[in-house]
Amino acid sequence: MDSVSYNLHPSVRIDIKGKIIEKRRSKYQDITVLDSERLGRILLLGEGDYAVTQFSEKDEAYYHEAIVHPTMSLHPDPKKVLVIGGGDGGTAREVLRYPVEQVIMAELDEDVIDVSRKFFPSISNGAFDDPRLKLHVGDGRKYVEETPEKFDVIIMDLTDAEGPSKMLFTKEFYQSVKSKMTEGGVLSVQTGSPVFDPVQNGRISVTLREVFKNTASYANFIHSFFIMESYVVATDAPIAGIRANLEKRGIGLTAYTPEQLEFMVMNPPPVIKENIKKGWNVSTDADPVDILKHNSQKGQ
Repeated sequence: MDSVSYNLHPSVRIDIKGKIIEKRRSKYQDITVLDSERLGRILLLGEGDYAVTQFSEKDEAYYHEAIVHPTMSLHPDPKKVLVIGGGDGGTAREVLRYPVEQVIMAELDEDVIDVSRKFFPSISNGAFDDPRLKLHVGDGRKYVEETPEKFDVIIMDLTDAEGPSKMLFTKEFYQSVKSKMTEGGVLSVQTGSPVFDPVQNGRISVTLREVFKNTASYANFIHSFFIMESYVVATDAPIAGIRANLEKRGIGLTAYTPEQLEFMVMNPPPVIKENIKKGWNVSTDADPVDILKHNSQKGQ
């Protein structure tokens, strides 16, 4: 039986046992597909022996529904949506359940899309073949800065703030994102673990507050991540009506009820509330949030 080490933090590693059915090196990272007994098939990304679980087939809905549906429900009529990252197709799958006209996915790593289509067809559930989805393989920041398009909803389904991803978590980039949003547009961002990487959740939260009038940081527990995962939704419109809007649109959920999603966003756990009060520095192009750098400095 194979074993893959999942890194929660430089000081905490978990061995996941199973059978490795795919392991390849893309231009950007190592990609591993593992069949595990308890969690089902898992996708891990990383560098060398530093691997991070992206999702498992058994519980991926807890992540994808949490990052998509509060955001989509806050817009009265989302027609054009941008997904930055999200190469596995799960976020696009959930977005395409709405009567949207177009979804653009800007994914850096084409191999993530290829591996996901080959080994995880249930995650995208046909999203890649939906004519409303347009794939753009390349740098998400460059796409945002250069596109003339405007979007009602933008969802940043990215890896954590490290390596090239860290430049997609800065004030300057969020200002570019906002400039490509329609009036009342809504943004959501995953912000990692508020326990193991509080700097990421904290700095991104305060940075988004510099750019948008209203933000809400919230969290849920993801079994295959072995952690509490956090997110921020940001908009100049009011953050209200999640439950009512989901019920009105008849969006059936797998992991949550509309009431649970609304409660999650509007009533974050104490660890989130306390973390964002700590006076974090705003993340900028000159000083971006970088969890690998931060964790290395803490270890010195």
